[in-house]
Amino acid sequence: MKHDSPNTPLLAVRNLTLMHRATTGCTPILRDVSLNLQRGEVLGLIGESGAGKSTLGNAILGLLAPDFERTAGTIVFDGKPLDASNTRQWDAIRGRRISAIFQDHTASLDPLMAIGPQIEEAILATNDSVSRQQARDRTIQLLTRVGISGARERYHSYPHQFSGGQRQRAVIAIALAGTPDIIIADEPTSALDATVQKQILALLRELVDQTNVSIILVTHDMGVVSEITDRVVVMRHGEVVEQGDTSSLLDAPQRKYTRSLLAAVPRLRVSGAEQEKASVENPRLQPCSAESGSWPILVAQGITKCFFGSGFAILRKNSQTPALQDVCVQLNRGTITGIVGESGSGKSTIGRIIAGLETAGGGKLDIDGICFDPTRSGARSGLLGRVQMIFQDPAMSLNPRMSVGETLRESVRFGGAIKDDELSVVATMMDRLGLAQSLLPRYPHQLSGGQKQRICIARALLAGPRIIVADEPTSALDVSVQAEIVQLLKENVTEQGISMLFISHDLALVQDLCSSIYIFKDGRVEDAGPSEFIFKQSQNPYTRSLIDARPRRFTH
Repeated sequence: MKHDSPNTPLLAVRNLTLMHRATTGCTPILRDVSLNLQRGEVLGLIGESGAGKSTLGNAILGLLAPDFERTAGTIVFDGKPLDASNTRQWDAIRGRRISAIFQDHTASLDPLMAIGPQIEEAILATNDSVSRQQARDRTIQLLTRVGISGARERYHSYPHQFSGGQRQRAVIAIALAGTPDIIIADEPTSALDATVQKQILALLRELVDQTNVSIILVTHDMGVVSEITDRVVVMRHGEVVEQGDTSSLLDAPQRKYTRSLLAAVPRLRVSGAEQEKASVENPRLQPCSAESGSWPILVAQGITKCFFGSGFAILRKNSQTPALQDVCVQLNRGTITGIVGESGSGKSTIGRIIAGLETAGGGKLDIDGICFDPTRSGARSGLLGRVQMIFQDPAMSLNPRMSVGETLRESVRFGGAIKDDELSVVATMMDRLGLAQSLLPRYPHQLSGGQKQRICIARALLAGPRIIVADEPTSALDVSVQAEIVQLLKENVTEQGISMLFISHDLALVQDLCSSIYIFKDGRVEDAGPSEFIFKQSQNPYTRSLIDARPRRFTH
């Protein structure tokens, strides 16, 4: 690692204190925060939701809203203090010398503008002496550098024509447009599956090594921290709890809070000894045979689905894209079955078809002994009481105009409970999920991410379902909240005899929860079997690649 001057940091935050001013008074957001960032260093900024990580990143970028006020402390960049009120100073730095990569790559890109011109626009905005032709040439170079093959041809492609990993690479290219000294990456891989995440992390590390750029990586993913960072700063409630060398801090954390964060990280169990003994070839997959011997509550057979192209592609012949191809899935009563795969593998699509939110192109569906035609819209109008879905983004899953109480009481009525019992049934469920009764009059925007996801789980359970389809229900949550949500799902499956399809790209979570697993790839079932077989005996190359993409520190 190259450091121009180890004793003089490129960025120094000293005793920074930020207050949020509202009509109800002032709330401290950051308290006496101090840290250093050296040239060519990757600094991890970790902590739970609400710790102040993103706020600190925005303060360094000069992107704080007007109702935030710096009441103490300094931010010094390249030897010069950054004045919070000097907009001209920030305009000269932001995007040019300090740039950002945000979590939601979709929101970071203009859907109506081709990728190339978007990068070119950023180059022209941050380089005053560059001609349009030079900007175009540099755009091609940047696309190539971030690993977009056929960069000259992909210049004219739109965001929807890129995969999730490719869109994040394009966002990284935009961040590099001004040849920055510092990149602040706020959860840049949390929405990506394990193999794409590994590629993006390798790309960031390569950029650091080649260009000596410094990166502040804001994340709640300990695996990401272990893979790429040189040092780590742990934050809680707006304060720095602990900081130090990555390996030292992860191996021997000094503070109880840091130890609790590390303990909450799910470990993938792949025993080396058992792996060496395993000589079993992948068994020939039989339709719906992931788990035998139990009575199925769900059987999906031969499910197909195609999506039409977007934009101009819809005008072309044969523009359909197969999303599912002859997929068979079985869920046994009182069990949790996992569906794993990379983005675009079809795992969410099969979940939505089973939940009745999408129609299939073909196939058969048997739910709780009732046969349904999954190709007919509205054919399952009476099924929602038996199948409920928990979505990835709890904020988008809740009606912002309905209070928590209204949302949950509506679900109770949908489940067929007597109106007089609504309040007591809701109160019992709130207690079971660790939710205070004081939350009932609140609205979604007044809740934390963990509270919102608990409300979504409560809503699903109150409808009295036989099956729950959980589609990435923990990927937007920090590790400690994630562990709590997983435990809640386990308990409710056991106590209420509910069966669950758990869709995820997190293999460690799936291993912890599920008795059987389906591995999806390109709209097909690539591998399937009991959890023990998948993780310790399966020789399927794709399954092995998914397992190998898991950070080594959290695999044993």
